[in-house]
Amino acid sequence: MRSMLLKLWRDDAGALIATEWVFVVTIIVIGLVVGLKTVQQAVLNELEEVAGAIGAISQTYSYGGASGCCSFVNGSRYVDEINVWPVATCTGGLDADSATCEN
Repeated sequence: MRSMLLKLWRDDAGALIATEWVFVVTIIVIGLVVGLKTVQQAVLNELEEVAGAIGAISQTYSYGGASGCCSFVNGSRYVDEINVWPVATCTGGLDADSATCEN
């Protein structure tokens, strides 16, 4: 009986390894969560920059007409107007009754 208890006391092939694997997997999962959150933020920032670049593309174009032997073709022109939303400017006191806003 004593030899069997000493044998069990010296045996570390099972539970200790399982505990180490739990710690390793926990650290890996925490690292993956942090890493994926960083990747998500980087992708969102890049998509915002792409959206801004697409929105800033000028759609204005023009080409001149052509004329030759007894004929001509008119040119064409298109100007993309910039949409500017009016900004409300508010003046007055701190309460809503005395403040006035204008566009």
